Amino acid sequence: MAAARAKETEREDRLFHDPLAADLAGEDGFDWLERMEPAAGGPGMYAVVRTRFFDDFLMEACESFGIRQVVLAAAGLDTRAFRLKWPSGVRLFEMDLPEVLDHKEDVVENAGAAPICERSMVRADLAQETWPKDLLGSGYDPDEPSVWLIEGLLFYLPRDAVHNLLDDIGELAAPGSRLGLDLMNWNLLFSPVAWPQLAALARRGAQGRFGTNAPEAFLARHGWEADATQPGEEGANFGRLPNRPAHRGLPGIPRSFLVTAERL
Repeated sequence: MAAARAKETEREDRLFHDPLAADLAGEDGFDWLERMEPAAGGPGMYAVVRTRFFDDFLMEACESFGIRQVVLAAAGLDTRAFRLKWPSGVRLFEMDLPEVLDHKEDVVENAGAAPICERSMVRADLAQETWPKDLLGSGYDPDEPSVWLIEGLLFYLPRDAVHNLLDDIGELAAPGSRLGLDLMNWNLLFSPVAWPQLAALARRGAQGRFGTNAPEAFLARHGWEADATQPGEEGANFGRLPNRPAHRGLPGIPRSFLVTAERL
């Protein structure tokens, strides 16, 4: 994903500017992207549209709704703390495995980059029950509204782990909080069209496991009022995807959803 952001940054009509992406991706990242691109279209354009979509979502949550706590669950090599124009008073929490955040911090320090908001790194495993305690220990206030982003994660988790994660987040998110996440539908897991890309991901240790055909209903079970947009539709196109996806009522078609939600 960092390699895809780096390639986008080189374009004159780029949708965002990420000067840290190339160093974070390294040769391995660009090699992985090059190998993945021929597989069912690869992840590059999806990553670009998804990045811009959630950039806009996070900024709207902070600018229009006054939220000042931002939590990036499984932050990975995300650089939003350094590249978005955050309003004053925003505190951003990056949660991920220690080795992931340590690698990112090495690159950030070598680049001499400074965050545009208050940034806290929470070294935690979201598969463990202790991560909420780790977040609270970093200064997160569960009584204040927050905006959460779960980007590029849920597809790879078992169903029980997805439900447990959303339950834990729900307990930490005050009413009025926002949530952004991306989801795939079940049909993608069983579609011959998607098999080349799924097989390529699996060979890299990233096997697809979770999907839902009804993202709004799925989020409602966890106390969120959700709105799902398919890449290519209005608001999730940005001039990069040529056609709107087929209507969701047509059965058996692989789909991805960019979901935004409000805590009830």
